[in-house]
Amino acid sequence: MALRGTHKIFINKKLKSDKNIVKLHKWIKIIKKSRKSKSYSLQYEGQSLSNKPHGIGVLSKVYIDGLIEKYYSGNFVEGKKQGFGGLWTDHFYYEGDFCNDKRHGFGRIWYKDGSFYQGNWRDGLYDGDGMIIKDNGNRYEGEFLLGKKHGDGIYYHLETGQMQKGHWFNDICKTSTIEDICWRQSAPKPSPYPIPKLVLFIHYYYHYHLS
Repeated sequence: MALRGTHKIFINKKLKSDKNIVKLHKWIKIIKKSRKSKSYSLQYEGQSLSNKPHGIGVLSKVYIDGLIEKYYSGNFVEGKKQGFGGLWTDHFYYEGDFCNDKRHGFGRIWYKDGSFYQGNWRDGLYDGDGMIIKDNGNRYEGEFLLGKKHGDGIYYHLETGQMQKGHWFNDICKTSTIEDICWRQSAPKPSPYPIPKLVLFIHYYYHYHLS
């Protein structure tokens, strides 16, 4: 690991009296080899504590040909991504909360194929309430567990103009009802026949057999 240049950041003298709140941060620049690839090194520039990324900083990939590509920008705690930040990869861009180097809390992610997710995360996976939009526009809003649809949710089949309400288990819908969205005929591939409303059928059955 190579350490290149440091300078102190201004800190209000009035706050120095409370050692439990304020610690002296240095602005440093660190370049080290990547464990994942030999084609680039990792460069960190930002606040530090004990020569580790701590506070606000930017982590970049420095390739052999001199190209510098931003990888992460945001908060660090003792060398790990923690707090709010943005993460760039070849497959997606994520912005939101991190904890212990993983996506954790609330965040949004844009994938290369055009799909999108917004909601809660746990240990790098969708977990809790969230919304995912597929590249074809179809959308699911509901509960997730360990990266999969799990619990109550609504799936909007925007290609056919239908809405599916139900319960998912391990990414599979177990029970649901489907109804037409009001603008079904304007959908790219509308279903050929409208779905009758279940509530009207129940109302008819009740009066016909019990009256």
